[in-house]
Amino acid sequence: MTTSTDRRLLCVLPHLPDRSSGGGLLLHEILVFLATRGRVAAAVPAYPEEGPACAALRQDPELAGIDWLPLEARRRPGLGGRIARLLAPVPAEVFTIAVEGNHRRLEALRREFAPTTELAVSSWALAAYRRLAPPPATRLYMVNVDPAIVTAAGRSAWRRIAAAIDRPKVERLCRRALAAAGRVGSISAADLPALGRLGGRSDVAHVPPLMRPRPVDRGRVEPGTVLVTTNFTYPQNVVSLEWFFRACWPHVDPAARLTVTGRDVGGRLAALCAGQPRTAYAGCLDVAGLDAAFARTAVAVNPTRSGSGFQIKLLDAVARGVPIVSTAFSNRLGPAIASSDDPRELADLVSARLRPGAVPPLDYAAFHRAAVAAWDAFLFAD
Repeated sequence: MTTSTDRRLLCVLPHLPDRSSGGGLLLHEILVFLATRGRVAAAVPAYPEEGPACAALRQDPELAGIDWLPLEARRRPGLGGRIARLLAPVPAEVFTIAVEGNHRRLEALRREFAPTTELAVSSWALAAYRRLAPPPATRLYMVNVDPAIVTAAGRSAWRRIAAAIDRPKVERLCRRALAAAGRVGSISAADLPALGRLGGRSDVAHVPPLMRPRPVDRGRVEPGTVLVTTNFTYPQNVVSLEWFFRACWPHVDPAARLTVTGRDVGGRLAALCAGQPRTAYAGCLDVAGLDAAFARTAVAVNPTRSGSGFQIKLLDAVARGVPIVSTAFSNRLGPAIASSDDPRELADLVSARLRPGAVPPLDYAAFHRAAVAAWDAFLFAD
């Protein structure tokens, strides 16, 4: 039997495990967990502008001891580069990484590292493999139903055209990944049927997201405070927050005060918040700042209305012992989380939680124990 002392875990990531975004935080937590189960090597795309972030990863004490393999991105600027990406048979993000040099680097790492378990996160990870073909025993962890997250939302005609062209490529890649993997896990139980249909398989397992409990001091909660965490680099978040402000926030108790935090793009998030009553944009907070924001807020809100997968903003709240209200669409925790897709009802749920202690938080310790057990079974069970 292989034990943690002789396990070698190779993890192929779709992007940097940067904790400033929900997806990056998810990857960071996966790596921290893997490091408790054996020696870890991680292959990760590294774009030229991400040099400082890559350097920070190597200095991250929680990721100490991980062997990093940067996958270099090819960049062709201008119209020629755009046309090349459009004509490629794979999605644009995969096209930039799926180059011979990266394939050779990953194969060399595999020979040297000799992994006992290999994990690929999302179908985008296939870019690292020659012919987009991972080894047969590879575990594939799906954080979305990938075709569902391709959207034409945006003001640019070019983005709308690119999304329409990319969508069938994303679906083909997703089908290929699901069919090729030795074992498939899904972050969300709600995504199991769709992933099973896409991959033509009935054995997709529900493997909940990993996030360590992050309790904060809830002794100084400010009554009436509401928190939304978001990231405006994703069109789904833009559409969702605009809907929340338009349809829901006007019906929340007028004594409520909203703080919004997250990554902005071109000042759009700041401008949107500035035009709303009782709303302040706090910028993109670091971990300490986010902990402080959660510590004082009475209730968090997840207004997501499109896409797929598990909303990390849900975990951000419940892992800290903070009550959260969600749209029913994106509630992957079931009846333990108050949720509704009706904006008036969602507003009432928020208003009912403005007083500290009005609703007990989710038993996150039990949730985390179940997630760890599911991951161990997914990675190591025969």
